[in-house]
Amino acid sequence: MAMDFDAQLIESVEVRRNRLTSALLFGANPTERRWKERSRILVYGVATAALACALCVAISFVVMVITNWQDERAEREQQQQRQQQGQSMPAPASALPPFPGRS
Repeated sequence: MAMDFDAQLIESVEVRRNRLTSALLFGANPTERRWKERSRILVYGVATAALACALCVAISFVVMVITNWQDERAEREQQQQRQQQGQSMPAPASALPPFPGRS
């Protein structure tokens, strides 16, 4: 009978020690502790989602800027080629400015 009481006493001391340790680390109210953990996970999730959205917008912006830059560069090269061709070849009649007597 004495062994049974000693085992119960040791077990109850261990349980009490675990409860005190968890209360010291996480707070006394277990319900509040659960809400704090869940709300912390929610806040981290929202922050991660906002960061992912911002990253996607930034990547899209950089791609758009690079694409526009390449398009403008290609357009400038085409204009330069046209100017070089225009200097070496005479302009077609439709490109000449109209004379006052000609319609």
